[in-house]
Amino acid sequence: MIEKDQMSLLKTESKRTQTPEPFDILKQKLGQDLKEMVSLAPYTTFRIGGPADYFYQARTPEKLMEAVMSAKELNINYFLLAGGSNILINDQGFRGLIIRNGCDKIEVSGEKIVAQSGAVLQDVVDSAYENSLTGFEFATGIKGSLGGAVYGNAGAFGHAVGEILSGAVLFTAAGEIKVVDRGYFDFVYRGSKLKQSGEIVLSASFQLQKGNKEEIKKKMDEIMDLRNTKHPHEEGSAGSFFKNIKSADGSKVTPAGVLLEQVGAKELKIGDAAVFYKHANIVVNLGKAQASQVLTIVRTMREKVKERFNIQLEPEVLFLDQYGLEKV
Repeated sequence: MIEKDQMSLLKTESKRTQTPEPFDILKQKLGQDLKEMVSLAPYTTFRIGGPADYFYQARTPEKLMEAVMSAKELNINYFLLAGGSNILINDQGFRGLIIRNGCDKIEVSGEKIVAQSGAVLQDVVDSAYENSLTGFEFATGIKGSLGGAVYGNAGAFGHAVGEILSGAVLFTAAGEIKVVDRGYFDFVYRGSKLKQSGEIVLSASFQLQKGNKEEIKKKMDEIMDLRNTKHPHEEGSAGSFFKNIKSADGSKVTPAGVLLEQVGAKELKIGDAAVFYKHANIVVNLGKAQASQVLTIVRTMREKVKERFNIQLEPEVLFLDQYGLEKV
């Protein structure tokens, strides 16, 4: 016969096995698009990254907000990923929910472009060209999403996204929708207020000007040709790893690549991770590179510059560890 204390134990175990798992609860809220143990490498331009416990593709702003609020309600760690172009994900993956931003609608009205944050930045640039709008050419060839470009004030050739942004719709940490103008972002070189506030861009609008379509195309082609001479085509990468160095008054900019060239960074290679032979500030994945190998290389790059020039390089690329963003 089963003793009373054994019966009590069995009942306890039965109750325990009937407790819904976080994945089951999330799936009830988010539906069949929620997946388990999805490798993150294919979702980044570095092509590096272990599996996420949970992975969800949000195709509308409403679904994106629902995913964020569901994760908070269930106390599940989460991270929003879009273009995956400016990030290195660790080899063990992410312990929680990765929400991939698939909201990519783009609308043009007169001289204004309004795009959802998951739109590919190059698609926004192309839309400007197709409608003979000038002002976005500088972003030609910059990989990643529009939301990421706003978040990090992406730019090139002396211009940045913050210069032409006129307004945006944000989703706040408190679960509210907020409409803001350009001044709200406190744009700085490769940064914005969003890096501290944790607010999510749902959509952004840009004020451009009518231009000559042929001249716009010529400028875009020139920029792309220049990029092709310095940037990798086949190899995985996250673009320039370190920010350029600005003088205290902002009048002078020293490219990080110039300093890295002088300290012999191009010689660095561990496994399939290496500094790109054409650009000393770009680390590439030659095939099967690991995040740990990339981290060792970039830390060595920074140490060499510090030792030689007494300058502390600041990473432009984000590093996603198992539980969130961490310093490189």
